[in-house]
Amino acid sequence: MMPTPSKVLPASVLLMVSLLTSSCNLFQPPAPNCTPKTTGATVPAGDYDPAASEKAFPDLLTTAARKPSQAGALQLVQQDCMVTLADSSGKPIQLRGMSTHGLQWYPEIVNDNAFKALANDWGSNVFRLALYVGEGGYATKPELKQKVIEGIDFAIANDMYVIVDWHVHAPGDPNADVYTNAKPLEFFKSIAQKYPNNKHIIYEVANEPNPGQAPGVSNDAEGWKKIKSYAEPIIKMLRDLGNKNIVIVGTPNWSQRPDLAADNPIKDSATLYTVHFYTGTHMPSTNLADRGNVMSNARYALEHGVGVFSTEWGVSEASGNNGPFLKEADVWLQFLNKHNISWVNWSLTNKAETSAAFLPFPNQTSLDPGADRLWTPSELTLSGEYVRARIKGTKYQPIDRTAFTEVAFNFDNDTTQGFALNPDSGVKGITVSAENKMLKLSPLSGSNDVSAGNFWANARFSADGTSQHPNLRGAKSMSMDVYVPAPTKVSVAAVPQSSKDGWTNPARAVIVNADQFVKQADGKYKATVTLSDEDAPNLKLIAEDETDNVLSNLILFIGTESQEANDTVWIDNITFSGDRVVVPVEHDPIGTATLPSTFEDSTRQGWDWAGESGVKTALKIQTANASKALSWDVIYPDVKPADGWASAPRLVLEKSNLTRGANKYLAFDLYLKPDRASKGTLSVNLAFGPPSLGYWAQASENVDIDLTTLGAMTKTADGLYRIAGKFDLDKINDNKVIAADTVLGKITLVVADVNSDYAGKMFLDNVRFTNEP
Repeated sequence: MMPTPSKVLPASVLLMVSLLTSSCNLFQPPAPNCTPKTTGATVPAGDYDPAASEKAFPDLLTTAARKPSQAGALQLVQQDCMVTLADSSGKPIQLRGMSTHGLQWYPEIVNDNAFKALANDWGSNVFRLALYVGEGGYATKPELKQKVIEGIDFAIANDMYVIVDWHVHAPGDPNADVYTNAKPLEFFKSIAQKYPNNKHIIYEVANEPNPGQAPGVSNDAEGWKKIKSYAEPIIKMLRDLGNKNIVIVGTPNWSQRPDLAADNPIKDSATLYTVHFYTGTHMPSTNLADRGNVMSNARYALEHGVGVFSTEWGVSEASGNNGPFLKEADVWLQFLNKHNISWVNWSLTNKAETSAAFLPFPNQTSLDPGADRLWTPSELTLSGEYVRARIKGTKYQPIDRTAFTEVAFNFDNDTTQGFALNPDSGVKGITVSAENKMLKLSPLSGSNDVSAGNFWANARFSADGTSQHPNLRGAKSMSMDVYVPAPTKVSVAAVPQSSKDGWTNPARAVIVNADQFVKQADGKYKATVTLSDEDAPNLKLIAEDETDNVLSNLILFIGTESQEANDTVWIDNITFSGDRVVVPVEHDPIGTATLPSTFEDSTRQGWDWAGESGVKTALKIQTANASKALSWDVIYPDVKPADGWASAPRLVLEKSNLTRGANKYLAFDLYLKPDRASKGTLSVNLAFGPPSLGYWAQASENVDIDLTTLGAMTKTADGLYRIAGKFDLDKINDNKVIAADTVLGKITLVVADVNSDYAGKMFLDNVRFTNEP
């Protein structure tokens, strides 16, 4: 349970001491008569059961997080012989909230609707703004500072504390040129002067110092000294300006070593130290002496006189992928909550990774929740759903993610979306049009059979020209909103079609009676019609087909009892619902990671989909241009995600000790066999994962394929378009240098979508290092 407030030092005493001392750390290791004691735990065996976990770990269920309007300015106090965060009166307070991803990549999250949703629906009392400096961040895009200022203003307006995060990541030393050139002291000074001593603001001056990309800091006391020497002038500047705000300082090894800070703390009475963890990588522990364990390091720090703040943690592995590891997360959060350690989860993004809070492409959740200031549970990932409950301190009750509801036709683009009167309709003379974002059918005065069995007597409509092709695997019903000028009886029968399952007669029409219609604000009357897979047997055939579940057409028989001369029916929101069935994708054998990759051994030679890939269709070895090649199918979406990589095939090859050697280029052959390719561009991107360069080094030039020029290309004998591409390995983003002996870690190839309409097959072959120009 939480320590009792009775042992808290009075705020007046703390303030007096802080005013009297500027050269010694207020919080020294506890006196001999004060013995701090932290607790750790191990992960329970068995499957994850939220209710059982909450019973075993009672601190998961806690009170609502207190807001700045209640708690006021933050300070540090001692409680139960340990340093902890407290409100203006000295009462311990825990901050719980969310972090953005990099603002250079996902700036859309900084909007008032999102902040209101997090403050009100999620119950967050803190918001973290991750201002990357390198990696395309503030150092090259100084305009991102304005995005930080907007975020601060939104946080203040929505009664949340806000962490201004100087995101040190790659390179790993906060003293590196990319950071010093961006002038962190001047940046923080400008924020402090714009918001002098503002109770809402927390300064995080170095996110994750690390030994990754050179120059880095070592995972030891010397590494901490570098970080400390960087942070001290910034903290002194803030204090000299009169700012008493909490400052958080990163620790070595990607902020996993607050124990090193405890052995040599910064002499400041309002400084905390970071502990970052990912529950699939960093296991809980009961062993206080294990310096290789992150929880043990946090416990050591607490027991040796400094406070910690987890400004970043996730339910995935440290890569952001795999999992979620919720059993481990519960053990970690029990530890944090019990010891009043504040925490912020990573991250508020719709990126295709496990740690993201929102759904990625193809059902991508908008980072602006809209005027209702609410993300529905179905818009959240498992991570987002879980963390929302843990921020609120309420029971975690997962939604049923096997169920799905997909609106196939909503007519919001003011077109008929392919619907027209079917040529075989027995009733003629009906106009099909779009009106006010609905499908209008008029007049229906000759389509008047409202019996269950004689739907053949009614008008027949079909969507032969539609571009709407949802996957109906697992669907069990379809529904639609029906509008009429005045209450009447309406009948609907349906035949969904796929390319394989073309026709099975409807079993019956479904009838809605006049008393089921409800008057709307515009004067129309609305009812919802639902047809089961028993009413429409072809729906069942498509939903259960082993090879083709894609809707190609939808035929509707619609009748109305009313026989007015200009009688009209409007249709909207044609929706399919059911239980989502996950069909395992069967790839050809992965084989042994091999470069050059020629695939002549009939294996994938180590190539696989990256975890973030927007395409994960079957990877097969097939023939292209008389050679074996790696192949896959892809359809780029008509509605494009903001991130051009989100919907893209992303292939990765991981090969230990791989280097470029003396080679200048990485070359490849890409073959296209399009079913559709008339506009836009395919842009092939290359990146490596060298540990010494922060696990990411991206080629600065892409191989672009203009689809409008394909017709001018000569095809291979088997009818494919061949693109012979290469990347100059001396041209790498962010001034990174891949030397001859740089261990590359992995090769990632991405075929990004730039406003294209490509659909069809792709083949990859002959991936190789070369010196050939």
